[in-house]
Amino acid sequence: MQARYKPMKYLLILAFLAAIFAIGASSIAVAAYPADPDTTAPVVTNVVPVDGSTIFTNGSSTIYYQLGNTTPLVIKADYSDETGGSGVDVASVMVHLDVSNMLMNCPVQTATHVECTATAADLTPGTHPIDIYVDDLAGNPTMHRTWVTVVVDNAAPTYSNLSPADGSTILTSQLNSISTNDPSALRIDYDLTDPAPSSGWSPMSHVNESVPPGVAGAMISNTSCVKSPSATDPTHYSCQVNRAKLLHLGDNTLSILLKDKVGNTSSDYSNLATLKHYTVVDDVDPFVSGITADQTTITASYSDPAPTGALSTNLTSGINAGTAMVHVDGAMIMMGCTATATGISCPTPAGLSAGSHVIEVMVSDGTGNLGMGTGTLCVSSKPGVGVSIQSSHWASYADYTARDLTVTLRFSNNGATTAFATAMTGSTNTNGVILNTAMPLAVGDLNAGATMDVTARYNIPVGVGSFRVSITGSAADVCGTSYTYPV
Repeated sequence: MQARYKPMKYLLILAFLAAIFAIGASSIAVAAYPADPDTTAPVVTNVVPVDGSTIFTNGSSTIYYQLGNTTPLVIKADYSDETGGSGVDVASVMVHLDVSNMLMNCPVQTATHVECTATAADLTPGTHPIDIYVDDLAGNPTMHRTWVTVVVDNAAPTYSNLSPADGSTILTSQLNSISTNDPSALRIDYDLTDPAPSSGWSPMSHVNESVPPGVAGAMISNTSCVKSPSATDPTHYSCQVNRAKLLHLGDNTLSILLKDKVGNTSSDYSNLATLKHYTVVDDVDPFVSGITADQTTITASYSDPAPTGALSTNLTSGINAGTAMVHVDGAMIMMGCTATATGISCPTPAGLSAGSHVIEVMVSDGTGNLGMGTGTLCVSSKPGVGVSIQSSHWASYADYTARDLTVTLRFSNNGATTAFATAMTGSTNTNGVILNTAMPLAVGDLNAGATMDVTARYNIPVGVGSFRVSITGSAADVCGTSYTYPV
C-alpha cells in the first residue's frame, strides 16, 4: 500500500488561430478539438463486513468472529470506474480504520478488489468506522464509509434440563435401536443457552465420556445429536445413547462440551466436580438356542446379547458358564456335562421311557439374568407288531369259480407303546398262490395290547390244497421312526 498522494492539477487551455501564409502555399492546418475530461469518481461496492455489522471477540485479543470467519478480521471491498472513464488508480487505494489508522497489511490489491487485515489491536470494543479510499487516474476521489461494532463475548454456553437426570440408571434393554437417529430411542436431552452478548454456539458439540477423566473419544456420535425439532425449538438438543462409543456397564461419567463461535468452552467439560454419573446395568437375559438331543447326547448353544445398533462392545456382562445346566423332565443331569461360554453338552440319561421328554437348558450371565430354552427328546422303541391268520373262505360262488380265497389276518400290538400307521406291505406265497389285494393295506394305529383284523384275497391255482404265506408289514413309533416287519 502506497502513502496517499494527490498531485496538483493544472488545466492549461491554449487557443490560438494561426494562419500561415507562404508564397505559393495553398493549404490550411486545423488543430483537433480536445476530449471531455473525466469528472466522475469511482464507485465502492461489496464491502465486508457490511455496514452495521457486529463483530464478536472472546476478550483474548486473538479471536474474532464475523459472518462465519475467525480472524484476524479481513476487510474486503470492490471498486470500479465508470465505463469510458480514466480507470482506477490502484496506487491510490487505502483502507482506514477509525479515520486515521491506515491498514498496511493488504495482501490483495488489484484494479477491482482489495483485502486488508485488521488485528486485534485495531478492533477494541466499541463502534468503528471503516473507510475505503480510491481515486481514478483523472484524480477524482471516493471515500466509502461503513460502521462496525466490536462486542466482547467471554461467556460460554450453558445447558439445563438434562434428562435422564444425573445419577440415573440406564438399562441395556433401553439401548436397542437399529437406526442411526431413532427418535424413540433412549436419549440424552438438554436445553442450551448462550448468555448475551451471544456470538452464537456450535450446533452440536459432543457428549464425552471419560474413563478415567481425560480419555479421548466422543461418547456419543455427533450424527445422533440433533436439534429436535429445529424449527420450533432450536435450542433443544437430543443425543441417542446407544450411539455411545465408550459406554460400559457400571458407572459412566458424562460431560457436555459446548462452544460458542469465539471459542468459549463450557467449564463443565473439564470440571471433574460437575461430571454427571450414570449407572449402566445389563438387564437382558442370555439367549439359548440350538437345542439338539438324541438317545446319547444333549447339546445347546447360548449367548449374551448386546443392544442392537450399539457402538460400544462393553454392554454385556457375559455368560457365567458355571451356571449352565440341563434338565430332562424336570430332573437335572448331575454328571458328565461340559459347559463353556458358548454352549453345553450332556449325556442323555439312561433308562428313559419310550416317547417324548421335555428338555430345559438354563444359564445366567454375569449380572444374574437367567436365560432358558426348551426342546424335546423322543426316545424311540420298536412297537411289538405281530400277525396271525384267523380264517380263510370262499366269499362267494363267483370267488370259488375264480379261485379267489379270502383270508382274515389279525394284526396285534404286543408291545408297551402305540404302533402308528400300521400296514401290511406284502406277502410271499408258496405253490403258485398269488396275492390279489393291492398293497399297502392300511391297518391303522394300534394302541398297546390292541388288535385289528383285515382281509386279503389270494388266487389259488386248481389242484392246490394248501400253501404258506410270509407277510411283511410296517409301523412307526411315537417319535415317528418307521420300522419294517418280516413276520
